Amino acid sequence: MSHPVNDHEQIIKPNPLNKNIVGLGANSFFTDFSTEMILPLLPIFLERFLHATKTQIGLIEGLAELSVALLIALSGFYSDRLGRRKGIVVFGYGLSNLIKPLAFFAQSAGMVAMIRIGDRLAKGIRVAPRDALISASTPNGTSGFVFGFHKMMDGAGALAGSLATFALLWALGESEETFRTIFALSLIPGLISMAILVFVITDAPFTPSPAKQFRPDALPAAFYTLVFFQTLFSLFAMNYSFMILKAGDNGVALAMIPLAYALYNLTQAFFAIPIGRLADRFGKATLLAFVYLAFGLGAIAMAWGGVWGAWIGFGIYGFFAGGFNALAKAIISDTAPQELKATAYGVYYTSVGLATLASLVMAGWLWDRFGSTVPFWVAGISAAVLAAILYACRKRFILADQRNNVPS
Repeated sequence: MSHPVNDHEQIIKPNPLNKNIVGLGANSFFTDFSTEMILPLLPIFLERFLHATKTQIGLIEGLAELSVALLIALSGFYSDRLGRRKGIVVFGYGLSNLIKPLAFFAQSAGMVAMIRIGDRLAKGIRVAPRDALISASTPNGTSGFVFGFHKMMDGAGALAGSLATFALLWALGESEETFRTIFALSLIPGLISMAILVFVITDAPFTPSPAKQFRPDALPAAFYTLVFFQTLFSLFAMNYSFMILKAGDNGVALAMIPLAYALYNLTQAFFAIPIGRLADRFGKATLLAFVYLAFGLGAIAMAWGGVWGAWIGFGIYGFFAGGFNALAKAIISDTAPQELKATAYGVYYTSVGLATLASLVMAGWLWDRFGSTVPFWVAGISAAVLAAILYACRKRFILADQRNNVPS
């Protein structure tokens, strides 16, 4: 016969939104606030005022992503050897938030490239140990929700930044001086993010990895399956810069582009947590396949042309962004050993970053040679095909799902 459970015997589920998770989310909110005051304007600034070609813009963005790839694995491995995370994270965020506003002084595409590369190098330093710190602060069975929450805070900060940029453009006009003023003002939310990181976040020390060099067989097969799919997808995808340029090509007024970008950030923030919750319930690989498909549909909408195609494309692209890296990070959180988590995140970002460099350079070349529509059709069809393949192969991720008692 059953009997009541007293207060001491009750099982209390841990709260996934603890101080570290909320604090790291707030830090990301203000960092993305700062970043997204700049990023929606940067491709336009390069094209209109610094007279860069699409190939040059693609090369700049590709080199920026390569910069992340060059440092992220090293930073993750060093963090695992050190046994601590916070110091590296603080240094990476601090460097990034001081470099980005230097776009105010840029007089050439080369100067913008150096600023973008410096910012991305700083991201390469911080991302793997930050994600490992999030993972260490995440209760079992909630990784999809927690990384979804973090992505939601990213998206909310990005939404605030792009809306601020829209308001400033609307009030001050579309001159080069306005662009530079916005770049300078981005320093303010960056400093707020640093204060949160320094004074709110606590480290999560652990026994460091004894390995003197990385052994590939130390990470499970599910991890490498994830890296394979994400890298292959990244070879065909493209980032925000070409979406922004295509919106202008489709007829969206310059002052309205930050608002369209705000729609992307709004849908990203809105769907991030639901995607994470559904992933915890139905399987992360399954949701990742739907995210791939969403990107494909968004790219096809942009390729179809017209102002409405651009707005629809930005909205769908936000859904994709709400899940792409968050789901991958949740799978890594579930599969990688604690002492190798930052290393695993580093390997993942390095592979995706190298693929992104190739993708962006090729997208720029295709645009300059064949027009704006071709790279979007290539990206859209490729993403849809890869989504179907990933869905068919989703059981390869069963290790990640079983650890959280999630059906495949």
